[in-house]
Amino acid sequence: MDWIRLGNSGKDLTGVGGRVRPVSPNELAAHNTPNDAWLGIRGRVYNITHYLPFHPGGPEELMRGAGIDATPLFDKVHPWVNYDSLLGKCFVGPLWIDRPDAEEFFGPSTPSPKSDRLREPSKAQELVRKSMENLANCITPVRKKISAKSEESVKGSPPSKIMQSLIQSSDLPVSISRRAAANPGKSLEKSSDVAPAPLRFDWIQTSSKLTLSVYTGPLANPGGCARIIEGVLFVEVATNGWVRTLKLVPEAKLQDSLQLRVFAESGKIEVVALKAEPGVWKSCGDAAAGAAQRVSAPRSVACRVARVGRASHDTVLLSLAAPAHALVAPLGHHKFLHIECVRSYTPVGDGWTQDGERDSAIHLAVKGYEAGVLSPHLTALQVGDTVSVSGPYGNFELHKLKGVKEIYFIAAGTGITPMLGLLKFMLPRSNPRCERIHLLFFNKTEDDILFRENFEKIAKEDDRLSVTHVLSDASASWSGHKGRVSAELLTRVIGKDSLKCGDQCTHYACVCGPTEFTYTAIDLLKKLCMKEPCIHAFMG
Repeated sequence: MDWIRLGNSGKDLTGVGGRVRPVSPNELAAHNTPNDAWLGIRGRVYNITHYLPFHPGGPEELMRGAGIDATPLFDKVHPWVNYDSLLGKCFVGPLWIDRPDAEEFFGPSTPSPKSDRLREPSKAQELVRKSMENLANCITPVRKKISAKSEESVKGSPPSKIMQSLIQSSDLPVSISRRAAANPGKSLEKSSDVAPAPLRFDWIQTSSKLTLSVYTGPLANPGGCARIIEGVLFVEVATNGWVRTLKLVPEAKLQDSLQLRVFAESGKIEVVALKAEPGVWKSCGDAAAGAAQRVSAPRSVACRVARVGRASHDTVLLSLAAPAHALVAPLGHHKFLHIECVRSYTPVGDGWTQDGERDSAIHLAVKGYEAGVLSPHLTALQVGDTVSVSGPYGNFELHKLKGVKEIYFIAAGTGITPMLGLLKFMLPRSNPRCERIHLLFFNKTEDDILFRENFEKIAKEDDRLSVTHVLSDASASWSGHKGRVSAELLTRVIGKDSLKCGDQCTHYACVCGPTEFTYTAIDLLKKLCMKEPCIHAFMG
């Protein structure tokens, strides 16, 4: 509590004026004394100078990681600790390290253009998902060339005459590889120190498009990036601090337009590319799976503003797209936007924008503050403007929701954004089926409530969702809850017995909002006998 009070005192614990900016390894190494100590954990750099006296293991133990990337040391001692919540006020910036280029993935014999890297720091399990077996059993397999050492060539015959006669419909699947329909082998990644297995994928085509399905394992919560460079399709998949790249030289030319979707429960990434000329291919082309590479920090990507909308009277919805790219962030992870300074924003995901579009753009809800450093620039952006985006960043692990049947989302203001994707994930999830979702949404006035119509529509269609709005500055006509987060309000809305942890918990709580709100909510949940492993705080 003394440390929390110091963090809320207004004192600059970063030592850099609170302006987030990238930190190079050389700069990190220069801060290695008790009076000036910086430490890196999973690509994030913190100034731990003021925290040293509060560390339970003593300052000497913590100084072992000063001036270096202390992720291995942290993982050996206490990897379960929510370090980002504890050291949020000490955050200096991302650890900026150059990553290997594409030719290092595939070797000097197959040089390829440079490509950016994504990072996703969640725990991963490698379980290849059985894919479209019924359909594969009904369709003549086609030939697919795999040049990765870990993959075996699969031979087959061209599409049958029956299938060729069905290509009249551009949306009808006319060919599919039977390879991934075989029974998958299980490979559990127990440690991020062990490189994940090479990527496995399947493909299907119509006369107008090619769809690649890349498998990472259930609840791996992957981040994805797809791009076309000089006619070659690169698909990058990041899980558990590793990035794996699939390189495809297609049989014929593809258009630059790409779509990328992630199926979080099964751990499948689906890439859709349009064919430059309609037709049925005998194979998808030559594919090579690069070896897994460690990733310390992502590079930035220049994105164009594709659409500008409104989420409320003072909150703008920005849709950002990267030319010839398709980007998807893992659930619960955020992006850094760079315009003179750096701020973090969590993508709202598909289905939350005004027209409910589903595409490969990044959708961000940006609340405008007159005295803000970055928000005035972002809210003034117009279609066609560019902004630099890096990420994803975060430490949310989707597998923690594996056995959860009841989940509580406690959010304030734009802190609702990390909850949106998780809400869309929990409701259709089948194993186990979610029984109840409680959303407690705190705002100042009724006009400040974001996505209110969306929540009302979902709650009307699915009675498992319960939404409670709480206003701190409500009008006289407001008949709902008033005030701020409190133990009395939590027990009244959710129930004291529901919050209390037992021997085998099937509940989970996610908290996000202003720093003071987040710390208060966590403290209240613990006082109501909810254990720390059942709570996650999103801290940008």
